[in-house]
Amino acid sequence: MLLYNITNKIEHGIHEDWVSWMQQSYIPHVMESGVFEDYKFSRLLGVDETDGVTYALQFTVSSRPAFDIYQEKFAFDHQQMHDRRFKGNFVSFRSVLDVVDHGQ
Repeated sequence: MLLYNITNKIEHGIHEDWVSWMQQSYIPHVMESGVFEDYKFSRLLGVDETDGVTYALQFTVSSRPAFDIYQEKFAFDHQQMHDRRFKGNFVSFRSVLDVVDHGQ
């Protein structure tokens, strides 16, 4: 199992609009790709918020081949969708994590 993590620092002036757009548009659109099993959308606590508010969006995917399909077919369009809407108002980085263990 892998986690596809997208961390964004969003400027204060658009923060509420961005959160709403992520929940109503972006996340549902990404989930419609059919690649991811679930997601978690979290706000980072205990970090410097002088320049903006930081969020982590983590999508769970079953395997590397499934994630590669996402990268080939959907990732660019999803990134462009976000970038067009909020250009110049955020800093973002993406990472892929290999889940070693998890529990409930």
